[in-house]
Amino acid sequence: MAFTDSAQEFARRFNQLLDTVYDADAMFSGSAMSADLAALRPLAESLGAESPELAQLLWLQFVVYSKRQMDDEGLPLGLRALAIRSALGDLSTAERCQKHYAIGESALQSEEYDTAIEHLRQSAHWADQEGATLSADQKLGIREEIGYALHEAGRFAEALAHNQQLLADAQRVFGSDTDQRLAGLVNNLAQNAYELGDPAQAQHYLQQRLALGQALKDNGIVLDTLFQQGVLAHETGDGALARSLLTQRVAIARASGDQDLLEEAEATLAELAEREQQSK
Repeated sequence: MAFTDSAQEFARRFNQLLDTVYDADAMFSGSAMSADLAALRPLAESLGAESPELAQLLWLQFVVYSKRQMDDEGLPLGLRALAIRSALGDLSTAERCQKHYAIGESALQSEEYDTAIEHLRQSAHWADQEGATLSADQKLGIREEIGYALHEAGRFAEALAHNQQLLADAQRVFGSDTDQRLAGLVNNLAQNAYELGDPAQAQHYLQQRLALGQALKDNGIVLDTLFQQGVLAHETGDGALARSLLTQRVAIARASGDQDLLEEAEATLAELAEREQQSK
């Protein structure tokens, strides 16, 4: 088969698969689609180890594996596809942002945190360039994921510094320090400080999160934060404070009228009492 004929045959078969994968209304078997793409790979490779066709095929395989939650299998394919496309120099700014983000997300799922950090940072970089289409909120979201990946990688000091800057930037973008979107970020800062062995700073951020939850009248944030504060107080030897915080949780849960919340809060308080008794 001539080179031109091979390219045309590849395009014909590949485009059918591509259209199916990206059709929001299409139903297909993930395993069968992976098999069809694998069967097409020899033809793509015959067009060149650095060919656009091979890059297209590898990327679609990566996308399908991601949909199948098989990121360990898909991530190497996505990385190779992106490397080929980057070498060809035919990616737009928006495409660079999107593809690096997709790789970063897949790496998070595979717990390949250093890889995730590298590509999420690349995504954040391209998101700030002319031609990118992300909103300010979306850009902050990428940066929050970088902070999460740094923490999961055990790079706690980097995570703390990153998230502190991100918090200041997010407050400026949102125009408020009591926006619900800040709750997760403040919680991440508390976790960073805790892992760095700084319970006082962790408590500072938890108190900030509690105030946020109270201002928003968000029982979910309030109850979760009181729980974390109670655990921290128990771990640092302040049993009276731990009991007080978990007792507050019971009162708030009871006032909410949610029986499941109340049972969980009461069980947590009972567990604390049991632990204290065992430690005597």
